[in-house]
Amino acid sequence: MDVGVIGGSGYGGAELLRLLSGHPAFKLRIIAGGRAAGRYVRDVFPQLTTTAVADHQIVDATADALRDCQVVFSATPHTVSLELLPDLIADDRVVVDLSGAFRLPATQFTDWYGLAHTAADLTPAPYGLPELWRDRLPGAGLIAGPGCYPTAALLALAPLVELIGDGPLAISGMSGWSGAGRGLRDDLHASHAHDNVTAYAAPTHRHTPEIASQLAAVGGPGDRVSFVPHLVPMARGMVVTCTVPLARAVAADEVHGVVATRYADEPFVAVLPPGIWPQSTHVLGANVAHVGSAVDEGAGVAIVSCALDNLVKGAAGQAIQAANVATGTPETAGLPTAGIYP
Repeated sequence: MDVGVIGGSGYGGAELLRLLSGHPAFKLRIIAGGRAAGRYVRDVFPQLTTTAVADHQIVDATADALRDCQVVFSATPHTVSLELLPDLIADDRVVVDLSGAFRLPATQFTDWYGLAHTAADLTPAPYGLPELWRDRLPGAGLIAGPGCYPTAALLALAPLVELIGDGPLAISGMSGWSGAGRGLRDDLHASHAHDNVTAYAAPTHRHTPEIASQLAAVGGPGDRVSFVPHLVPMARGMVVTCTVPLARAVAADEVHGVVATRYADEPFVAVLPPGIWPQSTHVLGANVAHVGSAVDEGAGVAIVSCALDNLVKGAAGQAIQAANVATGTPETAGLPTAGIYP
């Protein structure tokens, strides 16, 4: 299948190019971008010099440039997705958007993003988290790729929905700098971000309604989500830890068993043995999530933690995973499961 990538000059775009360069069924034909238009991939991303995509020239991002592609990945800001993607929706094409443009109903998008939605009829698009919604992806013309924080939070929380009791669900996320994208920001300057950890955007982070709505869709109490993200001094990687009030006394081995059973057949989720906690370095470069759990009996809560690479399972790899499912391609095609360590 011929494939196009929009946003081929950002971090998410770079990961799409890296992963697609070795995909057995998707043939990368068009790479479109903004500030990098006219340049060659090898010059924008030297790490891709020895891959099959190195000699591709990045073109201007227009709908016409991608008309002949059967699969299109868009790794752009939501404003660009809103402008370009409605013109690419077609019966013979799968479009996977990595932005937040189509994850929420249009009115909710406006509330949280402060921007009028210009394609309300396309919202919300099928949510591209195969571990939860695999059956909704085949035949989908537009897929909303989940955010990185919601991916980790939902993989941690979804198995426990029948055990959740009263009280808030406290979700603490920690992400490397690449989660903020490649654009320039004062708080991402090395002198600000190096050796520094800070919470940010709580309680109004845009991933909050995404976590809440998807948790509610699988039967959980989405109205009690409290999400606090943190920026930590590393380039990439993510750990999200959820503290879940329990409806009854539950032993740690029961919680572990529930989570392990839920993901027993999932190729990209590894449930760690009791007493072992996920680490961000163990999943770097791989389209995998590591999940660990425990019970704090005194507090009456379960603690579930999930680590993933925010640019792979949290973005580009997951987008390819969803496209594989949507097109009838083997779900694991082209996706690494081994992390890079150290």
